[in-house]
Amino acid sequence: MQKQKGFIQIILPVLVLLIIAGFGAYYYFVIKPGKILPVNTSVATEYQADYKNAAANVSSVSSASDINTVSKDLDGTDINQIDTELESLSLDALSF
Repeated sequence: MQKQKGFIQIILPVLVLLIIAGFGAYYYFVIKPGKILPVNTSVATEYQADYKNAAANVSSVSSASDINTVSKDLDGTDINQIDTELESLSLDALSF
């Protein structure tokens, strides 16, 4: 008896290699650890240093207790402070 030869012996290894290459590319470009934060070019140049410092000082959330801590920080944030500052700037602008 003669062995049957077909394309599956060629297609299957090539398909497996393509899948492995796809996962490798996905890891490298999407979930590669230690990515450097990009500079946001929409932020004015005089605020770039503040933007970089703020991005560096943000703590990562990796557990439920971290989420609770962040939630408490957000709950304690005074959102009326922004309104007070905007009203002050508005009054200053009216004086011109």
